[in-house]
Formats: sequence, structure tokens, C-alpha cells
Amino acid sequence: MRIVDADILSYALLENHIATPYTKPLVERGIRKSLELYVTTTTLLETYNTLYWHYKIRPKVNVSRKILLLAEGLKLIFPSSKGFKLSVEEDVPLGDAILIATALDNKIPIVVSNDKHIEKLAEKYGLIYENPLPKEVKEKME
Repeated sequence: MRIVDADILSYALLENHIATPYTKPLVERGIRKSLELYVTTTTLLETYNTLYWHYKIRPKVNVSRKILLLAEGLKLIFPSSKGFKLSVEEDVPLGDAILIATALDNKIPIVVSNDKHIEKLAEKYGLIYENPLPKEVKEKME
């Protein structure tokens, strides 16, 4: 059981990103149901916004098709409202806090991300942080 962050989903959906070869297989396993991979609507919205605004994927319908594939293929769960309080208490971005709170509420032990806030929160709250990107790829992306 894993819950996946928007950064991982974004990399998996891009065609020629340096991280795609490491993230796409994970997402494909979730879609094929050989891996129990959870996602929230909040994370899907973050992924949409990242692809559309940051990576400039056009037209919008292409981005929407990619998000629909995830929504229908992965295990979609409701985001935890406890994330709002966690965001304030920990002074972290709201999306990151919602992801961690959702993992805790649903007893999902592994959080898949490439985000330092997520890594810190996962450790603090007893979750396993999993980053599929090799160290050299992470360094090139920084």
C-alpha cells in the first residue's frame, strides 16, 4: 500500500523528463493493479496544475486525459481534512500536509514522493518515505 504525490505522477506522465523512466513504471504497476497505489483528488489537481502551468502541456484536453487515466486506474481516496491543521502546525505546503494526513487516516504506510517536506513529515509521523529517483537523477534535477 502506497500513496503517491503529485511530483511523481507529473514525472510519470511527461514524455521526455529525466525522472520519467523511474516513475512511469511505478504508476503503470498501480494502473495494472499489480501494486496498491492510492491517490487523492487533491493530488490529481496538483498534478494537472503542474503539467498545465509548469510544463506547459497543451491543449488542456491532453492534460485532462492524462489525469482521467490516473483517476480511473489508481485507487482514488478522499483527502483528509486533518491536513489543514497539519499544514499550520508543521508550516508545510497544504498539499503535502493533506497527503500525509490522508496516509495516516487510511493507514497507508508508504508515501512515494520526491519532496523534502514529505520526507520530513513521513519520518516524523512514522511513515515510510519512498523516492524512486536515483541520487544522481535527483542531483541533476536540483
